[in-house]
Amino acid sequence: MRLNSLIFAFVILFSVVSARIDPKNLKCLVCRTTFEELHQVIKSIDKWKRVDVGNFRMDKDGNTMQQKVPAHRSAVYISELIDEICKKMDDYVRVYYKSTGKLTIMQLMTKEGGMNPEFSKTKFVTDDDLNKSLEYYCERMFEDNEDEITSLYVKRPDDDVMPDAEREICFNHAKYCEEWMLPTEEDTTWTREMEEEYVKVHGPDPYGFGGVPPPAHPDLSEDYDDTDQHTDDFGDDIRDEL
Repeated sequence: MRLNSLIFAFVILFSVVSARIDPKNLKCLVCRTTFEELHQVIKSIDKWKRVDVGNFRMDKDGNTMQQKVPAHRSAVYISELIDEICKKMDDYVRVYYKSTGKLTIMQLMTKEGGMNPEFSKTKFVTDDDLNKSLEYYCERMFEDNEDEITSLYVKRPDDDVMPDAEREICFNHAKYCEEWMLPTEEDTTWTREMEEEYVKVHGPDPYGFGGVPPPAHPDLSEDYDDTDQHTDDFGDDIRDEL
């Protein structure tokens, strides 16, 4: 197990692509993913759920007047949802589609807890600005467009979850996205035959067809000694960078 863990670590080291990522492209991906996540959350909300919204008016007794609105039409509620989504954004990683080299971001694990099968179509990538996480880009996106985002939802009918918000914000308002950034069938098509040709050029990929993900932690045996220390640190550095 220990030897296998080290082999996986070295394979990952040489399978990660280092490149200068277009910040605008990355902002587009984060923006679109944020709205995809937001719509999934809103769809799961009871459509009769209401939240109190203050309108800064006072009644005759000096109490702030409140009104109830659908949760997905509350600016405060939408802000809270996006804040939670941004915190989870680091569950995603930067990858390139093997077929075209187009950048995208994907969740490392499925909601069921397994390895995302879509990774067989992609290659891990790191950029020069590792300090700026996907969470950072998500937070900045919302800060820069908060009024426009919340106003879109506030003005929608009770039964509308604003499915076109992604287009309105990411493309039209913030102008992060361009049509060529959207994934196409050419990007996402990856067959076993294509994988075999890819391996001939680039070597085996642990996330390719038939590949298995590396263990989260190396299996340290009881007879561990100092001669192995440097190798373990190297493996940890690799996992940290990913």
